[in-house]
Amino acid sequence: ASGGRTPSAHSDTDALAMPVNTLQQSLLPRPATASAPRQRGTAIWATVGAFACFVAVRSVHPIVIDMSKTDGKLPYGKATPCVINSAVDIVLGNGIAFLVGGTKGLKQCWDPKPLKIFSAIAVLYAFGDFLEMQSMNVMGGAAYQILLQSKLLITALIIWALRGQRQSTLQWNVLLTIALGMSAFVLVDEGGKSSSGGGSPKLLGFLFVLAKVFFSCLCAVLTEKYLKAYKDMPIYTQVAQLKFVWLWTSLALTLAFDRNVTEYGFFNGWDGRTGVVALSWVCKGWTTFLVLKTLDSVLKNIGEAVAIVVIYAFDVFLAHSLSGVLPVQGKEFRLDSCLMVLVVVLTVITYTLAGQAKSSAGQKAA
Repeated sequence: ASGGRTPSAHSDTDALAMPVNTLQQSLLPRPATASAPRQRGTAIWATVGAFACFVAVRSVHPIVIDMSKTDGKLPYGKATPCVINSAVDIVLGNGIAFLVGGTKGLKQCWDPKPLKIFSAIAVLYAFGDFLEMQSMNVMGGAAYQILLQSKLLITALIIWALRGQRQSTLQWNVLLTIALGMSAFVLVDEGGKSSSGGGSPKLLGFLFVLAKVFFSCLCAVLTEKYLKAYKDMPIYTQVAQLKFVWLWTSLALTLAFDRNVTEYGFFNGWDGRTGVVALSWVCKGWTTFLVLKTLDSVLKNIGEAVAIVVIYAFDVFLAHSLSGVLPVQGKEFRLDSCLMVLVVVLTVITYTLAGQAKSSAGQKAA
């Protein structure tokens, strides 16, 4: 196994956006045309647009969840927006399949052979969503997005265990630096609040994030391993098959662990902000499916890192001025927190580019 490759570290449903090569090459080479530079320019702008969309979605989603809090907590059943998201995705996936392929397309959404495999993986994805909402209940979006970068280390360990694919010494050192940087940020930015008695919830949130990342990374590896046979299946069909068991698992977790839902009803604590959270989940899922066809794992990891800066900048520089219009609370600028954010972001980018450079060097040597 190659020792210098950066793990793709696809989180949540990212690994399902597998590109399908439908291009048919002619037998004879085509003469060069003047439109070739124009096509390259179009491809570049498409990548730039996809990258900007990816960063925007990854930034807005935690911010929207933060906006739905009351007194720093989520007042509704934590995973109820995830349940609504799954239900909407099932309807959308089946609806698109019917519009595109008619009855045949609709039947493909319920093909029992792939449905068994998709369902098994969907259970793990549902646990990941549930843990994400639990962690966001006790920490801010910036802290969550920073801790989410632990996916690089966890994915590297999972790939090492399952495939025997090791990282280089440089990459292990960079991964350790990322872990230390994340811990330092949480201690500096979130730990200062523990004097008011919030230390234990912050630690619990930290554990929720790590568990969520583990489930997401494991799903990504299993998806890449077991779903290759279904890479030609349309995205909307994959969504419809995944979300069926995803829906029931999310609902079961909500009923089992959320007392508000069992005592006061599913929509207890919901308001307009919660509806926006559910909509954000839907938008995050579908844009991920579509955008990641254009972005490779390098740009994806860099985009995740850039989202940290966007969320932090919103909290520090924009939230105060928008508090009269949006239900947001700004944070004071602290140099130590800012430096920790930059350390984590730059280290993630360094790790990503180092893996790419190592892989390129290996290919040239071969």
